[in-house]
Amino acid sequence: MVNEELKYRILQNFGFAPTADQLHAVEVFARFMTDRDEHAVMILRGSAGTGKTSLAGAIVRTMQELRQKVTLLAPTGRAAKVFSLNANQPAATIHRSIYREKAFTGLDGKFNLNVNLFHDRLFMVDEASMISLSSNNSTFGSGCLLDDLIQYVYNDHNCRMLLVGDKAQLPPVGEEESPALRADVLRAYGLTVYECDLNEVLRQSQDSGILYNATVIRQMITHDEVTQLP
Repeated sequence: MVNEELKYRILQNFGFAPTADQLHAVEVFARFMTDRDEHAVMILRGSAGTGKTSLAGAIVRTMQELRQKVTLLAPTGRAAKVFSLNANQPAATIHRSIYREKAFTGLDGKFNLNVNLFHDRLFMVDEASMISLSSNNSTFGSGCLLDDLIQYVYNDHNCRMLLVGDKAQLPPVGEEESPALRADVLRAYGLTVYECDLNEVLRQSQDSGILYNATVIRQMITHDEVTQLP
């Protein structure tokens, strides 16, 4: 019953007739949110134009209607600003939210992982393809952003996370793929993973040369194929 009500409200807030991919994503999200496992995580993957941003906005509006607590995060200030505008709710950078500065000791300032004091909260992270698994910045926490983000969110107080991103975007430096969008990587943290992909591109007309080439390149990346561009 709760599952069906959640799906209905998201689709009402979506405002468009959903594609099969979008409808499946709503169904997966409803199962994810009603799972009693406190270590559930969801990955929503989709390229530009698939309605990923619109769906994320509908989810935020639905959570607000249901008086469910949502925190919006993104890896960079620019991404956080765009996410905030699209969702009509304040968003912050991951670093600003999960780290706190240690006592000032000169130019080599260090930041410790903060304590997540929230309860019963959904953390939505946009542009998750930019989140690194490599330990390449010891200034912040453990130096591994994905490790720290997961440790921060999953505080045994019924917080969970939705990671949103495009797997065809360039991965973080030193990574072959975007680790935060990979189910196998997240399962290695002991998380129960829900995942879905939005593949149907809607935003531009089907005869657009830019759209065609972007779609072909995404398919090449996804399927590791060589395709002739016009």
